[in-house]
Amino acid sequence: SIDSQREENIIKHKFQRGRLRAKEWVRNEKRWLKNRLDDNDPVTNIGPADPAAASMPEAGEEEIEEGTHNWDLTQLEDLALRTGPADTPIHIVFSTDCGPYQHWQAYQFFLSALRVRQPGRVTQIASGCTDDQAASLKEWHAEHVNPLSFRFGLHLTPDYSTVESVDGKSTEKYEFFNKPFGLKHWMEFGEGMGIDHSSSYDHNNNHPNNPRPWKHDTIIALLDPDQMLTRPITGHFSSLPTEAGGTGDIFRGAPSNDPLLSAGGGEGRKSKEINNVDSRLSFREHEPTFTVRHGHPLSQEYGFLNVWCKYASLAAGANSPATKVKGIEALRSYAVGPPYIATALDMYDIAVRWCEFVPTVYRHFPQLMAEMYAFSIATADLQLPHQLMASLMVSDTSGDGDGEGWKMVDDIPGEEVCSFAMDGLDVEVHSLPTVLNFCHRYGVGDTAFFAKEKVPANFFSCESSLLEEPALDIGSGKYLYKKPPFLKKRMEYSAVIEKREAFMVCASTGFLNEAALYFKERHCGENDANVMKEIRLHDLPE
Repeated sequence: SIDSQREENIIKHKFQRGRLRAKEWVRNEKRWLKNRLDDNDPVTNIGPADPAAASMPEAGEEEIEEGTHNWDLTQLEDLALRTGPADTPIHIVFSTDCGPYQHWQAYQFFLSALRVRQPGRVTQIASGCTDDQAASLKEWHAEHVNPLSFRFGLHLTPDYSTVESVDGKSTEKYEFFNKPFGLKHWMEFGEGMGIDHSSSYDHNNNHPNNPRPWKHDTIIALLDPDQMLTRPITGHFSSLPTEAGGTGDIFRGAPSNDPLLSAGGGEGRKSKEINNVDSRLSFREHEPTFTVRHGHPLSQEYGFLNVWCKYASLAAGANSPATKVKGIEALRSYAVGPPYIATALDMYDIAVRWCEFVPTVYRHFPQLMAEMYAFSIATADLQLPHQLMASLMVSDTSGDGDGEGWKMVDDIPGEEVCSFAMDGLDVEVHSLPTVLNFCHRYGVGDTAFFAKEKVPANFFSCESSLLEEPALDIGSGKYLYKKPPFLKKRMEYSAVIEKREAFMVCASTGFLNEAALYFKERHCGENDANVMKEIRLHDLPE
């Protein structure tokens, strides 16, 4: 259509203009560094700028000084990672409270972003700190987070765990109010953010005088602190295999009789089905690639189906577009969860509606999922259907693997799944979901076990031991059960589930131990660092 062609031309022009700006910017930064660093410094002795490479350098491209860790960034690499491919501005944010339980999770999130060379900025939104907690958190960031990258930051917000709904009725305490309200606060007052109240349009150009972010083109990704990145989030997704220049992503939402599913090719869609399925093609554009842009957000599919529809009229009103969403469309475009990815223009509109709706949803449904249902209602009210993904995240090992990126894990040979997961999760060896969400309890056999609530609050310290490592043969089919802590009976499962459970145990254990060693190498004396791998989470008290 004419509209789609116009949009494509605008995007092409923006990308081309971005490449030129990136090329000039990288050259200027190199010139700036050469004036300030020793001319013999190997970091500055590099050839002409390649803007495509500079936007997302590979780990190990530049010469690293002896004694540094392979996660460390050189100055040039950190500067080049200020933006993503084609000079795309990217900002990853995650919401936490100010307690010790999410403190170590936040630090591992920053380290996972460092390890995968996440481009753009990464900010922790911490809500509800006391004065002492705020001072302590700022001190921790200054000493332990800021040195990792100048792009890593902290934003403090008030405590939103008790708020009022639009009808003036106060809610019970619900800590997850901090996610939508913290996001909105950050977009309005965060470093480098801010709202233009004189703007006159939104993503549909039909809301006069609607405030919009000054940096409305920035790609915003909202995640949780118990998520670990295995590869960067750029706003661009491709189902093409790595050998063809893609990332092997798995889209969701195509009709189940679509001939263009992963099993083969064909000529398009012929009927309306009511099932979400994996697909090589994005749902509405029927392409093997998808780029997040205004009016086109993308998120991970979550399994709550269309339950959110029950609360749409209560929260958004009987005339809201959210109440018109029925059947498969509720599943196919709005049953979403983190990572949530959208432009800042769309994300701010979502945040405003999300804050409006979540108190009412929680009053009628005072459960953990209330804030997620409210997010779905907000996006439906704004008529912002999401491209759903399967490959953005894995979390729940049960089921047939549809809706999450387990098919990637299932393809790893069982005899190597644990050693691969323990040894750095190299996406050049095996394709992986973008994020591991360790929000469940995982176990294989009698003692191989991981649960985030059992990780000691002082895990990232000099005195804390490391986690006990599991046997490397878990996941191979030898242990078709797990023994939950302090229970006599065993839970049996299939070889497929064993492999998935082993993957999560080994990936979480391996990364956290490597992260702890990274911390100890930088902040502990030679005789002060406890490197004994002796924390058996399985046996720790509940």
